[in-house]
Formats: sequence, structure tokens, C-alpha cells
Amino acid sequence: MILASAFLNQIVSPQFEVKPVYLIYGEEPLFLRDCSDALRQKLVQYGYIGSDVYEVDAGFDWRALQMETASGSLFSEQRYLQLNMPKGNPGKEGSDFICSWGEYETGPVPETVLIVQCERLDSKQLKAKWVAAIEAKGLVVQAKPVPIAALPKWCQDRGASLGLQLDSEAAALLAQRTEGNLLAADQELQKIALLSPPSGQISVDFVAQTVVDQAHYQLFALAGSVLNGQLNESLQILQRLRQEGIEAAIILWLLSKELRQLVELTQLCRQIALPQAFKQCRIWSSRQGEYRAAVGRGDLGHWQKLLGSALQADLRIKGIQPILHDQEIWSTLDDLVVAMAS
Repeated sequence: MILASAFLNQIVSPQFEVKPVYLIYGEEPLFLRDCSDALRQKLVQYGYIGSDVYEVDAGFDWRALQMETASGSLFSEQRYLQLNMPKGNPGKEGSDFICSWGEYETGPVPETVLIVQCERLDSKQLKAKWVAAIEAKGLVVQAKPVPIAALPKWCQDRGASLGLQLDSEAAALLAQRTEGNLLAADQELQKIALLSPPSGQISVDFVAQTVVDQAHYQLFALAGSVLNGQLNESLQILQRLRQEGIEAAIILWLLSKELRQLVELTQLCRQIALPQAFKQCRIWSSRQGEYRAAVGRGDLGHWQKLLGSALQADLRIKGIQPILHDQEIWSTLDDLVVAMAS
């Protein structure tokens, strides 16, 4: 197991070797995104062709995936496929599938690469057979959050990769205004890079004038507004975020995260009471009212359908499927917000 930072360094190394299977997991969405994107780009450079991306939920058909990946057409050329499994619970069929992955590979370079991406995995999940199998045959990458005390240094290092030199006060202010949200901090750094002086020297005054902390609060206000069914307010917040220059990909990540949570909640509510489901999903009491309102508006099929729509939009934003124009991307986000909040 290695950390995301070490994995990103490994990918750019001339000695990088392709493994048959990767697990990328953790609580930091920026590192999850960076590692997945870097790995896919590297595989493409090595001649691999992107295959399908699968969203794994409680009803996922592992048998169908087994049949598809065992077919000769998939192995006719080098490919990679990705399993998005946010909760890290593949079940017995999924565990068997992952454990058996790559057992028929005979050459030094795998013909098909499996990328498994999860969010937080607890100690029990990390001891599961499927995780051990990935570690034995491939690589496990952990996307750990940056400790609060280390955020200013992280901002300086990330800025340096963009040709910026943030002094200590500037880095501290950026960390404070983005409140540890690395996706937001990364976007602000990219904006600073566009506006920075030729020297690349960034002072605290420059950050104070450039970075507006309201954008961060509006981003998470959107989640609460959508869950509460406040349609007009949700659309207004979405419009303000666009005007602030927040990337569509960040907003889509936020909405997809809420949809995954709603899918899990509505599935659990078929078996246990909602308060128990809140506890099992680790939803804080301060947010239970929002989720209660959303669960009351839509059933499992509704949230699964919207999650599928969000996935398709994500693939297009990342260029894996035919790319949408900017206006089409924002129209898609509008539609998604309307469907979630209505």
C-alpha cells in the first residue's frame, strides 16, 4: 500500500510497470481524482483503450460483468475498466470476482487492467480478502486527507507545480479560506496562476483579493438546498457558483456524492428504520433532516436513475465519452439539480 503522493510520483517514473489491478481509496476526493486520471492517462500512453465504467451498488450484477470480461472480444486488445465502489462492499460475488482477477494472465504485461475506486474503507474492510488479493497482484493506493497543520505547506507545493511561489502567509490564508477542501484550493490555485504576475510571486494581499471564500460556502449550501427540495434557491446557488468560476466537475462530484448516499439510504430503508439507516451510513444528526426530506421525495429507482445520469455527465466532462460543450454541461447540471430538488 502506498500513499497517493507516492503513487503519482511512481506513475511519471520511467520504471513504471502496469499492474493487472489497482485499488484507489480514501477520503480525499482531489487525490482520488488525480490518481485515477493519472493512471488512465498512463494506460492510454501504453496503448490501453478505455472500456466501461461501472457503478457498483447493492444490486450490481457481478455475474454479467464476469461474463463480459471473460469474452474474447474484451481481450482482443489491451483495455482497462473501472469499478466505482464508494462504500467498498462488493459482497461475496464481487469479492470472488476481484480475487480471481488476472489469474489467467500469462504475459509480462496484463491485457486488461481493473481499476477499483472506493471512498473511505475502515479497518475491517481493509482486511477483506478482495483487498488482500489486489495488494498481492497489483497495487493499493490510499488518498489520505491532508492534516490541518500541513495544509499551508500543501498549498505551497501545489502552487509550485503551477509555477507559483506562495509565501507562508499567502498559503495560510488560502488554506483558511478553502477550509481544507483541496478541490476548492486546487481550483483557486489554478485561477491564481492565470492572474498571477510574471514572477509567480504570490503575496497574502494577492490571495485576499483573488480568493473569495463565499464560493466554498455556496458549494456546500447547494447540497443542503437540493436535499431540502428548495428548487429555486438551488438553481440560484448553482448560477452563482458558475459565475464564481467553480468547475462543473466539482459541482458534479458533490451532487454524485449526495446521490450515492441517497441510494444507500433508500436501499437500507427497505430493511431497517430510517434512524438506524442514518446510524449505519454515519450521517450526522445535523444533516439528517436534509436526507429525511430527500428520501421522502424519491424512491430507490429515482435516485439510481439520477446517479446514472450523473455518471454519464462525469464521463463526458472527463472526455471518456463524447465531450459536451460548456453550455451543455451546465444545462446537464441544471437538469440534475431540478430532478434532485423537485
